[in-house]
Amino acid sequence: MNNRLCLHLMANKEKGFALPLAVLIGLILMVTGMTMIMRAQGDQSKVIAQKARADSLTSSEVGVARVQDLLNSVRVMAKFDSNSNCTTDGCWQNAEVVTNPSTDLRKDLKKLYTATACSNPGDPNAAATLEERIDELNDLSANEWIALGNNRYYRMVQYNFTASIDADRLGLGVLTLEGRSRTSAETDLTQTGLDIDSDDNAASRNRVVVSIPILPSLPLAFARTTVPALWIREGATENAGQTGQITVGSADYSGGAQFQGDVVMSDTTTFDEPTATLQPELECFISTDKIEQPTTPLNTPYEAQFVDVPFPSLPPIPTSIPPGQENMVLTSSGTFPRPEDPLPPSGVYEYTVDYIDLSDDEEITINPGPGQQVVFYVKGNINGAIRHNCDGEAGCGPGNLQIYAYNLSGSDDPQICLRGDEELEAFIFAPAYSLGKTGTGDFFGAAWGRKWGKIPGCVSPDDDVAVTQRVEWTDLIQDLRPNPLNTLPQLGQIANWCEEPIDTPLDESDCD
Repeated sequence: MNNRLCLHLMANKEKGFALPLAVLIGLILMVTGMTMIMRAQGDQSKVIAQKARADSLTSSEVGVARVQDLLNSVRVMAKFDSNSNCTTDGCWQNAEVVTNPSTDLRKDLKKLYTATACSNPGDPNAAATLEERIDELNDLSANEWIALGNNRYYRMVQYNFTASIDADRLGLGVLTLEGRSRTSAETDLTQTGLDIDSDDNAASRNRVVVSIPILPSLPLAFARTTVPALWIREGATENAGQTGQITVGSADYSGGAQFQGDVVMSDTTTFDEPTATLQPELECFISTDKIEQPTTPLNTPYEAQFVDVPFPSLPPIPTSIPPGQENMVLTSSGTFPRPEDPLPPSGVYEYTVDYIDLSDDEEITINPGPGQQVVFYVKGNINGAIRHNCDGEAGCGPGNLQIYAYNLSGSDDPQICLRGDEELEAFIFAPAYSLGKTGTGDFFGAAWGRKWGKIPGCVSPDDDVAVTQRVEWTDLIQDLRPNPLNTLPQLGQIANWCEEPIDTPLDESDCD
């Protein structure tokens, strides 16, 4: 009987334990489920935040790429700040192509506009496209947000250029830019305060500071060891309407002389009033049809190009020239250096010449010894045959004869006409002069002047090479190669990329 009572009591005890156990298991399952839900919600929030941050960083990266692209199309602006030094140097904030520029930036933009228009005769929209790019960089200086789509935005906070003392670079451009990402569209893109995204819990905003080396660059014509065959400032390269014309500024080509070398035009900056539109009659286009390549091709072929590089200054006329070699008038044949001219210690024979005017049967012959040079400083016009033929002699080349013309008479149209059938090897620099060549004689060297082929009766025969490029920069008595620091800059690869808090004062940034 006792055994039955014990079994009965045990059975009743088990019935009382099942309910609490079931409740406990249910509670455990409920807590586990809630934990999983909360973790999932936390993970989801984390994913949303990560995506927002990634989107804002992507916006910054896109913004940096766009600013770089704009600067690459208007590279002169890489040397100027976006919002400072506006009155003295010029800045992006007042960047504009104007007729009478007052700041360095506007002067550079005017030259670039002219170079763009003159270098693209087949693309009438090239200059207009350049102005659009300038306007875009101008707009960036307002610090307003620019929409990228999908509720993503960027804005340029500032761009500063610091000049460098290093010879291999112009300076450093530091671009500060912010990116944003929102779940809803922004309605006011002018707001830049720290709390502008308080209405959007999933918004993200970041700031990057990018350092870009700004490097010097030279146009191809000035990067070679030889100087350009022809460098002119205006007009066509043969007189329109005459036999053998080569019109640089017109689509009408009728034969004419060619140039085996680089043909460069610069300094043409004439505009219509009141806008900055190039005058329709301005002849500034250079045709590559008139460039003859050498029989042995160059790694970089000769080009015809318009550059925004001004002419260098003429070398000063020496004051120590011997009396018998001063103020000469050459109207008959002669040979230089003359037997009575003393050999200078430098090996450079120098002469000042009032003018040269020779009849058809007269010529000036240049015959310096090996390693010696003859330099003429000419005050007036040159008309006649000049012969300088090295004929393979060692130590002799076109650089052994150099002619610099100054137009000290103040003529409105000074001229240099090279005549005759003899070979001439020389370097001629006459910034104010009309240049021309007639006769069958070859001209090896370089000719720089105001224009070529505009002298009546002094036109090159059809299809002849008027000038063959052959003077070395190192031959010149003065370094006339343009300074790369004053030419069109180029952007180097990004040197430093740094993120910083958006509330960092611009003058206290640690991103250097």
